[in-house]
Amino acid sequence: MDSSNRPEIARIAALTTIVLMLAVAGVAGVGAVQFVDSAAALSSSDSDVDAYAPSNTIEPGTTSTLSVQFANDASIEYGAPARRDRVTMVRNVVIEEYDTNGAPVTVETGTQSIGSISENKPVSVPIEIDVPENAAPGTYEMEFKIRFTTTDQLGQEEQELNRLEYETITFEISDDPQFELTRGDTSQLRADENSLLDVNVKNTGGETARDVAVSLSSQSAELIFSGGKGAVARIDSLAPGETTQVTYEVAVGANAPARLYELNGAASYTDAQGIDGRDEGLSVGAEVAPRRDDFGVDVDESVVTVGSSRLMTVEVTNNRDQRLTDIEASLGTSDPLDSDDDSGYIAALDPGESETVTFELSATGDANPKTYAAAVDFRYDDARGISRMSETYQLPVDVETDNGMELASISPLTIVIVLAVAAAAYGAAVYARAKPERLPWR
Repeated sequence: MDSSNRPEIARIAALTTIVLMLAVAGVAGVGAVQFVDSAAALSSSDSDVDAYAPSNTIEPGTTSTLSVQFANDASIEYGAPARRDRVTMVRNVVIEEYDTNGAPVTVETGTQSIGSISENKPVSVPIEIDVPENAAPGTYEMEFKIRFTTTDQLGQEEQELNRLEYETITFEISDDPQFELTRGDTSQLRADENSLLDVNVKNTGGETARDVAVSLSSQSAELIFSGGKGAVARIDSLAPGETTQVTYEVAVGANAPARLYELNGAASYTDAQGIDGRDEGLSVGAEVAPRRDDFGVDVDESVVTVGSSRLMTVEVTNNRDQRLTDIEASLGTSDPLDSDDDSGYIAALDPGESETVTFELSATGDANPKTYAAAVDFRYDDARGISRMSETYQLPVDVETDNGMELASISPLTIVIVLAVAAAAYGAAVYARAKPERLPWR
């Protein structure tokens, strides 16, 4: 015998008992009121648990929470119970199984005990559902296996009845536009630079999206957009499965640690029916590399003779990942170095490309022969046409005497000997002019 039919059999037996009692009372003609009072004490209800999903749309590529309401649709089958709520209440409600009937989803929620359900207070239960990105849009069914207990009154006694029911809801996998963001292959940001961040935008939904606005925001003070903490890129139209690339200008702080930064995203759009929608909870990573110099600077020959000047050639290399234009070089010197031609110009440099600039450099006549420092910096336009200043680069300059010896290379003892010899020679010459007759060769 099916156990789910036992409560109904019990009700039929109780009702049969009442009818027989009334019949006997009518034949006997006595005690009818007593029998009727006893019958009134017998009561039973038909309590059913119904399931509803008021908001039943879930999105592909997400783990969605489907809120399902379980309601008690009870009615009194016979009798007039003193406490209706006692007879109609369903208790110990357990949701044992979730059958998606082949729908392209996975239910992550297990068996749930949700307590009691009264006639006038439904219970909402969250059901976690994984929806693959490639799930076909459409309407599907989910069946619940539900166990619970009800109460029948038999005079002064109560009888607990175990019930088993199956309830079905429908849910819909949306075909609305949905979006996925990924970092462009060549997008790498660097500390202390303004760079371009390329982001790939893919429509993973089932409908074409128009007037798409993809917004990104940063939660880090070390990474900001040209307009502040957030920026918006716009796309005219994006068909299902189509991918396009948008670009943002990003500024990274000089002290930004080299790591992956997460940017929060959202996409607003208009669907094929002209209804505005919004896809939130998007994100994309932005990788920041350590700081680097804008240019590489190299000098082959930087020796200047005391009291003279020479031309100094400097090789300049573009270290950036973009084409730089209108590069103006400026040489800075301090005494005893000087320059009457301290500027240079390079029309453009592609990434990794090198060119040379030439400066005139001189050392004063009283310069102490040793190594000094000159400085060079650059003003340039980046790929967006924004004018920028580079860091300052130090160039070593060796100042030497005309015989190639630096004063610092002559030892103090040598200097003393040379001065002594010079003094002796001078004294001998003076003596010879004053006493020529005493010279030994006279």
